[in-house]
Amino acid sequence: MKEFEPKILSKEELRRISSGINEEEILEFQKHSLNNFVEPLTVMEAKEPGSPWVKVMDQKGQFKEILDCTSMNWTLALGFAHPDVNYAALEQMKRLTHVRYNCLTPARAKFCNKLAEIVPGKLKGGKVILNNEGGGLANEAAMKLAMIASRGADHFGTFWHGYHGSSLITATLSQPLHAVTRFDSFGIGHFTRMPYPYCYRCMWNYKNGLYGEKDPDCNMECFQIVEKYLKGMAPKKMAGVILEPIQGAGGQVPAPPKWLRKLKELCEEENIYLIYDECQTCMWRTGKYFTVSERYEKERGIDVSPDMMTFTKAIGGGFPLGAMIATPKIRKTFTPTEEHTTFSSSPLSCATGLAAIKVIQKENLGENCEKMGNKITKRMKELQEIYEVIGDIRGPGLFIGVEMVKDRETKDPFTELVEEMILLAPEYNLYLGESMPILSARGELLMRNVLKIKPPLVITEEDTEFIMENFEKVLKEALNKVEK
Repeated sequence: MKEFEPKILSKEELRRISSGINEEEILEFQKHSLNNFVEPLTVMEAKEPGSPWVKVMDQKGQFKEILDCTSMNWTLALGFAHPDVNYAALEQMKRLTHVRYNCLTPARAKFCNKLAEIVPGKLKGGKVILNNEGGGLANEAAMKLAMIASRGADHFGTFWHGYHGSSLITATLSQPLHAVTRFDSFGIGHFTRMPYPYCYRCMWNYKNGLYGEKDPDCNMECFQIVEKYLKGMAPKKMAGVILEPIQGAGGQVPAPPKWLRKLKELCEEENIYLIYDECQTCMWRTGKYFTVSERYEKERGIDVSPDMMTFTKAIGGGFPLGAMIATPKIRKTFTPTEEHTTFSSSPLSCATGLAAIKVIQKENLGENCEKMGNKITKRMKELQEIYEVIGDIRGPGLFIGVEMVKDRETKDPFTELVEEMILLAPEYNLYLGESMPILSARGELLMRNVLKIKPPLVITEEDTEFIMENFEKVLKEALNKVEK
């Protein structure tokens, strides 16, 4: 097959589309953008292919390099412009860039087969549906299948502080963002929101839920409330229960594995489909295993695998892709009208997603994620001995959240400190993430006090040292500013 050569535009014209921008173009863009939350720095290009570092430009045209501890919303597991992923994209683009949703391509078949091979527990060998828009549509696909398979039930259990998307339906699944969201989401009557086990901030006042583990004396009273809802306290019979086994946007909050096992057993008893949103925790983000569900199975001997699991973020290798897999025991499949989008069979995303999986497996990047994550977590615990504002540190792997508090006894959220650190971090060549805002019904900000450290899985020991050294500098300067 022939190499690409432009036919209409010159190579320089085409290169200019992605390689340069001036202040006038940025100002013109700001007039036309409906989003008002665009970063002040313009992301330009990878420092080098497959690097966790990116070159950015400010509005004055000045360049600097940033180590991205957000992996661009936890999506670039292999860093910016990874050469293997890009080569897979190039090879696919030579052949096809788009087909309609009911057309099979080699990349789609191979990606689905691979996903069915590597998923944990009873999902192994299951059935896959894809889309080109991400986790929100993957979660909706799971809800549709649960309604079809449960033969008429259309009610779902969701959890406090969860996040599952921003469509008119998945926004209803997610933690309400009062006042910030200026419209009512749809289908409110189809969902019952239940308490999630936030062990650091236990509703039953157990004090020693730290580092992602529950208090040793905890009797999981929080589960008793969930049990009552699932056994009939909800207004209607539930078709499914959907949750993140480790909440991402809600603050890097793990549900205790034993709690998950009890939830699974109860769902099986009540014929309710259990759906895990592992959109953030897939692709070896939490360490040595493809998902956190697999981690619990391999390390703790607890099979908490659900009936359906959803993926996005890093699953596409940096390209748009959402996926849902259902256990082989669910024999129902979708009709063409029930589940499709124009771009749901994207050959490009399937090719890059499969390439990313193969690279991570061949390079043992899950092991690197575990090793570097342990180093950062260990150093964070050392900083916790020095800085009273570090209340809790939660992992595992490179799925790290650091909860900032004004007082360790009262655990008052130190939201102002986190906001200052987010603003300061680029001055120290870092991007840091933060948890979503928890708001009162009047729109008052109650809590946004978890910093996220989730760099690409490819970071080196040198990168890890850089992160920790500069994290402390950011913390010191931010403390000085907010305490004045």
